[in-house]
Amino acid sequence: MAKRNRRQRGNGRPREGIRLRTPGPLAATGRTGTVRWRVHVGSAVYSAPYVTDGTVYVSGRGLWAVDAADGSVRWTNADAGGMGSPTVAGDTVYAAGRDLFALDAADGRPRWRRRMWWSSHSQPFVANGLVHYVNAGRHLRTVDAATGRCRWRAKYQRRSGGMESAPVLADGILYAAGKDGIVWAFDPATGRVRWKEPIYNLSPATPLVQDSTLYVAGRSPSVRALDAATGAPRWHMMVGSLGNIWNTPAISGNTLYVGCRDDRLWALNATTGAIRWHVTTDGPVGSSPVVADGTVYFGSDDGHLWAISAENGRLRWKVKTGGPVESPVVTNGVVYVGSRDGYLYAIEASPDPGRPLP
Repeated sequence: MAKRNRRQRGNGRPREGIRLRTPGPLAATGRTGTVRWRVHVGSAVYSAPYVTDGTVYVSGRGLWAVDAADGSVRWTNADAGGMGSPTVAGDTVYAAGRDLFALDAADGRPRWRRRMWWSSHSQPFVANGLVHYVNAGRHLRTVDAATGRCRWRAKYQRRSGGMESAPVLADGILYAAGKDGIVWAFDPATGRVRWKEPIYNLSPATPLVQDSTLYVAGRSPSVRALDAATGAPRWHMMVGSLGNIWNTPAISGNTLYVGCRDDRLWALNATTGAIRWHVTTDGPVGSSPVVADGTVYFGSDDGHLWAISAENGRLRWKVKTGGPVESPVVTNGVVYVGSRDGYLYAIEASPDPGRPLP
């Protein structure tokens, strides 16, 4: 009889190292994040901001451009924006919501506007003079970044409606994950299909591509790794029995970090999918994590932005907001993050403990 692998336990999922307990409450750690500023953007924030050239662009009630240093509002556009993140390329901001907009980054005035039958909840991807975007319909579309004119479109899913994941371009391949559980790879210039692969995860999240591997999760507590060039499966890991994964993983070194609606952030071996450890919060983790300088930052529906050690998951600090916290961005030592309390926050990435919320 074959010996059972000592790393296998319970339901037979491979594990590595230790399984952490839930971090202690904030009062026990004595640490909280230092909030530089916060600004109300008119309504709940449902996506990550985009930060470039000293400006933070975020979707609230419309699209907002905010000074990254002090939080002062530079401009707003009430017609643009939605639930997805904006994208900036050169001097133009691209945002998809009820329609697809190209705005002047200096003042928010429209350069062009493309009408859509279906609203978009995801971020457009801009590269090489092209804008690639999806909405709640069945097609992936590519338009000219300067004019908004259609270059090509491809039907990549069989049903419409619901939330969609954003397209991703890496190493000359455009990837899109359909709500019916099929991942597609396209030529970004022509729309020609290079490969497609069923992953059996309904409504998969926006994929991550790193070092020739495509990582994708979906409406089940599982993560899959595919060969980015061919779509061939590499590994599949069920991280739990409850909850869905609605976010894009982050990677640092050989560790993959992914949040789940089971209230946990999981750390996996990026090569094998084996579970290394997890951290439990007090609410579902719908936020995409981000890793910077040995720290993993992510939001939870418990209302906190969490900062934990990338090595072992131990709590460094967390910041309380008035609502579920969305996906953060870290730039120049500052974490920018939106909350469904309607505020955009700027928080020190390595804060002094105990400074009160302004």
